[in-house]
Order: sequence, then C-alpha cells, then structure tokens
Amino acid sequence: KALRFLTDANDIFVVPVHENVLAVDGKKKTFACRKAFDSQCELCDANVYRRDVGYGIAVLREEVYEEVDGERKLTGYRDVTSTYEATVDGKTVTKRKPWVGIVSQGMRNFWNQIAVISEKYGSLRTREIDIMRNGQGTDTTYMAFAGPEKEIENIDERYAKFLPDVEAFLNRIGSQEYYDAQLRGIVKEKETTKSAPISSNDDDEYGEDEYVSIEEETTADRLRRKMAGQQ
Repeated sequence: KALRFLTDANDIFVVPVHENVLAVDGKKKTFACRKAFDSQCELCDANVYRRDVGYGIAVLREEVYEEVDGERKLTGYRDVTSTYEATVDGKTVTKRKPWVGIVSQGMRNFWNQIAVISEKYGSLRTREIDIMRNGQGTDTTYMAFAGPEKEIENIDERYAKFLPDVEAFLNRIGSQEYYDAQLRGIVKEKETTKSAPISSNDDDEYGEDEYVSIEEETTADRLRRKMAGQQ
C-alpha cells in the first residue's frame, strides 16, 4: 500500500501495549499498558506479553496511471476515498472523504524502517511511502520504499477535519474503564448525546479529484526544497 504520512517520525506516539488479549466477548483486543499512565497494570501482573508500538497518522493513497507516448505510465498519486452522507440545505447528499487513519505497528519491524527513510530524505510528509507486507500473524515482516519527493499543497488544511485523535484513542484503550469493559464486561453508564450533523461545507476544502503529480519538479518545487533543507 502507498501511504502519505501526516505524522513525522519524531512525532509518533511510542506506547507499551498488550496485544491479542482475549476479551470478554471472545475477541482479541489491544490494551495500552496501564503502567504508561503511572498506574498498576493487571495484565503485567498476569505476565501478559508486552511490547512497544508506534502510533502515527497517514493517508491511504493510490497510484494514477496515464497513457504517455503509447505506454501506461505512473504519473502520480491520489487519495483513496470512501463515501459518507451529509446534510446540504436540508437534503441528504453523498460526499467523499479520504482514508485517513492511525497506523499502529511495532518499532523494530515497521517504524525503524520508516525512521531510516526519514533520516535519509527528511520529512515523511513530502513523499509517498510504499509498504510491502510479507507473511501473516507473528511472522509478518514489512519493507518500506520511499517515493519521489512531491509535496501536497496545504496538506494540513486539506486533511484537518479528517484527523483522528491519537492521544484520545490511546487514553481510551489504556483507561481503567476500558479494562473493566473489555476484560470483565463492566460498563459504566454514560449520558448519551446526539452527534452533530455534518455541515453543508464540511468538505469544501477537500479536492477529491486532485492528485499529486510526480512529473519533473518545477523551479518553485526546487526552491521550496532548498529552503526547507536550510531550515
């Protein structure tokens, strides 16, 4: 898969977690270790395996091909999107949004390779990174390959309303309430609130049909890259 990381290598959250823990519903779940929150951890006390996992945010991308001089050529990347419903002038319409999500992977098997790319090329946010997966389960290994440098214009504004809250997610799966609910089926009653409707301009800033060309860089591209390297 091709990913455009929105989190740089130095900004990922590295958290000790207990994975593949059998929950009360019979499914295997991931728990952030309670010791990361300066608390006693019952899973550690039970000698449940723990390892460090890195959490960052990325956009899932796909290749764009065009016919060039009679040959099918890779000309760029665009966002993988899905549909959702929004209210516009009192009517329900279908819109599209990019696949922006949390990447949770082991440090040695995954993030160390991403860190090498960052050390060699700089910010992860300036290029696509192709991830190749081999094997499955505990025998899974990953290989990461850096694509050509090509920045997405206004990248922060483009994806701002789609960003998941990584810190809130980790706080949730490391909370005592989560442990009680998933391990013992004890759920605290919470006041239910209605979700706010999606506004009519919810995706005005997102150009769903745009893609980032990887053709020869322009003078402006070279200047921006040079200036970024001097900072």
